[in-house]
This record gives sequence, C-alpha cells and structure tokens, in this order.
Amino acid sequence: MNVNLLKQRLKWCALAFAFSCTLSACTSTTPTTDTTSMGGAVTTEQAFSSLQYTLAQYQQVLQNADQDSRFPALILLARSAIVAHDYATATATLATMNQEAITPLQRDEARIIEGLLNMHQGKNTDALFVLNRVNTATLPDAVASFYYQVSSNVKLNLYHETRSIEQLLQSCQDKIALLRYVNPETQKTVALQVEQSLQQLPASELTVQLSQASDPTLQGFLEFALLDSSSSQKVKQQLARSWQSKYQEHPLSFAADNILAGSAANSNLGQTQGLDALSGNVVALKEGDRLAVLLPLSGRFAASVGEPARLGILAALQDRNSALKVTFYDTNRMTMAEIASSLGQNGTNFIIGPILKPEVDALLSTNINLPAIVFNQPASSRDQLYYYNLGPDYEGALAAAKIYTDGHSRPVVIAPESTRGQRAINGFNQVWNQSNSQAPVVCRYSDINTVESALTTCPVASADAIYINATASEVIKVRPTLPDNTPLYLTDRSYMGLNHSSGELALAGAVLGDMPWLLTDSALKQDLMATLPKADSQVQRIFAAAYDSLNFAFNLENLNRDRNDVLHGISGDLQLGNNGLIEMAPMWVRLGASRPVN
Repeated sequence: MNVNLLKQRLKWCALAFAFSCTLSACTSTTPTTDTTSMGGAVTTEQAFSSLQYTLAQYQQVLQNADQDSRFPALILLARSAIVAHDYATATATLATMNQEAITPLQRDEARIIEGLLNMHQGKNTDALFVLNRVNTATLPDAVASFYYQVSSNVKLNLYHETRSIEQLLQSCQDKIALLRYVNPETQKTVALQVEQSLQQLPASELTVQLSQASDPTLQGFLEFALLDSSSSQKVKQQLARSWQSKYQEHPLSFAADNILAGSAANSNLGQTQGLDALSGNVVALKEGDRLAVLLPLSGRFAASVGEPARLGILAALQDRNSALKVTFYDTNRMTMAEIASSLGQNGTNFIIGPILKPEVDALLSTNINLPAIVFNQPASSRDQLYYYNLGPDYEGALAAAKIYTDGHSRPVVIAPESTRGQRAINGFNQVWNQSNSQAPVVCRYSDINTVESALTTCPVASADAIYINATASEVIKVRPTLPDNTPLYLTDRSYMGLNHSSGELALAGAVLGDMPWLLTDSALKQDLMATLPKADSQVQRIFAAAYDSLNFAFNLENLNRDRNDVLHGISGDLQLGNNGLIEMAPMWVRLGASRPVN
C-alpha cells in the first residue's frame, strides 16, 4: 500500500486513539543534538535531552569526551544503559559518576540518574528516597525538567503500588512544576497528563481534595477532572463554561475550549515532538534474545485465545528460522506478579502478550519495564509498551477514516443496542468529528427480528454512505431497509472468515475492511485451518496479530526511526503510532463472487 495513502487513512484514527499521554514520557526544552559527531563536546543540556543513539555509540561519545564533557557523557551513557535494560553497565557508570562528581550540581545529577535506575528496576521507594535529596532550587532548566519527570513517574508508580492518594497528588504537583520548563505545545500534553492522573480518583475523593487544596492551579486541575468525568456532553459544556470564568489562563484552558466546541478535551492535540526524554531509544527484539510469551494456555480462553496466539508465534519463529530463546507462560496458572518476578530473574529481554484486558492491566501494575507488545488497549501507557487494538472502537475508527477518504460527508451509522455496538459508534464518532463539523447520524436497534420497524425513522435516504457494525447475519436482515444505491461499509464484525461463503454472496456490493489474512487464501492459512478446523474469524485474527507481533518486535527500531515506514504483515500494513499504538491498515474489498482471494 502507498505510504502516503496509509498515513492519510490512519491520520484520524491516530488523533482519536493513539493519544493517551505516556506517563513515563515528557521532554526537556533542549533539542536533541548529534553527540556522536561533536568531537568530544557534550553539554549538560544535551546530557538530559532525548536519546537517539545506541549504547555502543554513547560509549564512543564517552571515549571521545574532553575533560569538560566527561560528566555529561557519563550521564548519557548511564541513561542509554538504563533504557537498554543493561543495569550492570548503568550501575558501573553511576559508580564512576559518584566518584568523579565534584560540584553540588554533579552530585545532584548523579542522584537523579540513581533515581531513574531504581525506578526502572521497580525500586520506587529507593528512587524516591534519593530524589528527595536533590536540591531542585539550583538545577538548570534542562536538569530540572528531567528531574520532575522522573520524580513524577516514581510517585505515580508508588500510587499504583500503595494506592496512597498523597503519592498521586505529589506526582501531579511535580507535573505542574514541570510546566515551567517545557514549550507551549508540550505544556498541553503535560497538563492533560495531570488531569488523566487525577481522573483515577473517584468523584467523591476529587471533591474532598478540591475543598482542601489551596493552590489555585491545583484547584483548577481537580475541578476540571470532575467536570470532564461527566457522561453528559451538555452538562460537561455547562461546567466547562463556569470553569473558564474561574480559572482564566489555566494550563487546561485549551481543553475547556475543546469541550465548549463539542470535542473531547484532548482534541486537535497531535504528537508532541521530542516527548521522550525519559524513554530514549527504542529497544527492538534481536536474535539470541530471551522472549517471554504470556498467554492463557489453560482454562476457558485457551482454545479461542491462547492456542491461536501460541500457534501464530510458533509459525513466525519457524518462518524466520529464529534463534530466540522463547518461554511460554500460562496466565491462567500463574499470577502476573509471579510471572514478572520470574522475568526479572531469568534475563528476559522482551515480552509478547497478554491478550485479555485484565491481564494487560495486571502486567502494567507490576511496573516491570521490559519492552512488550500486548493485544489489548491498556488502561494507561508506559515507556516501550506497544499494543494492538482489536476491539470494536478501532473498527469504527477505521470505517470513519475510509468513508472520509472516499469523499463522503453524510454517513449514517447503524449498530445494535449493545456495549459492543456503542463502542463501535464511539470509535466512529471520535475519528469523524476530528475533521467534520456535522456529526454522523446514529441509528440503533435492540432486536434484529424487528429491525425494520426500529429503523423506520432512520434517515438512510439522505445518507451518502452507511456503516453497519453487526454480524453478517444481522447485516443481511438490515440491508433490505437500505437504499440500493447508497455505498455500504462493513468491518471485522461482519466477516466470518470464510471466503465466498453464502453470507458474503448475500452481501455482494458492500465494501468490507478486514485483515488481508482473512480476505485471502494462503498455505499458512490452510495449515492453521487444518490444525484448528473450527477456527472462526476471531481465532484467525488473533493468530495473525500474534504472527505479526514477532516481526514487529524485530523491526521496532526502524519503525520508530521512520514513522512513515510500513511493515507489510498478514494482519495489515502496520505502523508505529503515537503512545505505542500499532496502527493497522486493513484491506478493503468489494464483496461478491468475482473478487480475488489469492
């Protein structure tokens, strides 16, 4: 697929779904500099800017550094080693920093790096102890920016460990302090991170904290978190108008403007450049590494989820003739804490899985910092956590992007009265509203057997495109109520995984978007169906995503370096999106007996 077309098609999806501000990511105001070509000159500002190079290159920087640049070069080397999970090198480098630190500032810089190392190793209490010894009043701007990032993340980790509200509030206070050191566009992202952190508290607790807070800026954040939690857009807009009158020139003023304009608080906020001072360079999987695969290999989800994913990983390993050291962990027999402990002891380099959302969030709660690809959208994001979104919200988003790029402006969305149907509608709306002032018309039905009467008032005659999120059998019953000449769009939910089936023939003429793996035939697909003859479309999708996850892990560095780069997978054309989202561009086909499947 043409890269520019792919970017256009997914642009709206990225805006709506890839934004979940990374809690371990922010930036110094100092731009990244190519230290490998500086002939030994490295400044303190550069030592705390974004990492772009490998551990070996930063070792070369240290070798080339002159006396004035040696300490900043040690900082770069230690940070690079921490990001690469080479804690032995990081510890040795930190010891050298402590030995060579002469000025109070250098000693504080060493403490900040020690705090970062402890945080990455899950030693958050130790990290906080050493960070509390830093004299923040004397830090240069670039160092202060980095400090507040580390300190905020440590306290947020401690909140997740202890559920101490005080730790969460202190984390937010650090983020508020960070606002002084970042550029205006990044301030928006940091401000939203504060609000998202506060929204982890129930409304009753937010109300208590609001009554006790004395700082007007914190009060504004607390009150905004309360209003943004409202499920009613009308109520939210009324509260936002009142909020604006009380908190003029607040860091979240732009978010209130978005709400008053009928959008989400984070609307129109794209990827902030350089938002990775803590995360540094991406670590890809490489041959010889130790890989952990976390799947439900027993219990109720083994046949439908765990086994197809296991087979996908094994097929990809075989096709690559890979020399990885792979260990499969059964998430139904071990707790995530037990698995994380094992991974920390056996030198694991990379994680693939889990799939089920509670297990994804349980993995996050362990605070293990290994690179990971998971198969469900996490509750929050972190450094080097990448995820597929295989849910109905992403289906709806892809349909909206396709209909938009096809030039339509008056779509109607039809879905059942169910949680899945509502998620598809939400996904469609969030993407569509990014580029259109007129919201799509939504029509619902509760009983497929009475769908004709349920859609009597649905204005399908005035639509220039119709999207249905329903099973193939349901779409077949809905279709007679629709105009014959209006383009009909379908996604994953409407395809059962069998090419040229009777269901597909009944939907001839509709445009369907799904994984290339499902819409074509191949020897690999034949092998899967021979192994799992009852594999339905969802089983096939899990197999394809697992197969591609291994290849994606090997290509992470290239995909991160060039965000226009595409990995042609069996699940679709894949790109690395914002905040870890693995963007999938589906194959779009017009259903019918004559379409090719090879």
